[in-house]
Amino acid sequence: MQAHSKHQTTHDARTKDGHVSHTGHQTSDGHYGRFALMLVLSFACMYALMYAMVDRFANVVPNINQFYMAALMTAPMAILELALMGAMYQDKRKNAVIFALAGLVLVGSWFGIRAQAGVDDRQFLKSMIPHHAGAILMCEEARISSQDIQALCRNIIEGQQAEIEQMKSLLDPTRGQPQPATRD
Repeated sequence: MQAHSKHQTTHDARTKDGHVSHTGHQTSDGHYGRFALMLVLSFACMYALMYAMVDRFANVVPNINQFYMAALMTAPMAILELALMGAMYQDKRKNAVIFALAGLVLVGSWFGIRAQAGVDDRQFLKSMIPHHAGAILMCEEARISSQDIQALCRNIIEGQQAEIEQMKSLLDPTRGQPQPATRD
């Protein structure tokens, strides 16, 4: 007896002792759909979680380097999923396409970061704000006992905070200036 639906197939199988067991498994297409969803959600999570190093929410600034890093971490996940869970993904053509695309994303995002592809003035500033905010967070939260390193951290916090303010002003030249009155 077989029951068919779009996403679920049930088969009867005989166990070693002759009993009938019903096994259900997703169709191969269903596995690929869930695989794609897993990669999209993983990318989004990795993109967001990279801001864990930022000292405050005001310094969370979306930027192309975070995109590259999330892509760089997602691509190997695709490769590892296919390599380790191959029994779930049996369409050799789809697998070859996924391996090739994941490889391209991996190499492309690696070189995108290393060459700072697409990083113009604005993207540079947007990338540097969270980077500087990470240095502030480390200095504020690390349990540093060395007086020399404590002094260094005071300088880092002061300098990095001033640079963050400067970068935010460069991104928004009207920041800190009176806004013109609007007519209702």
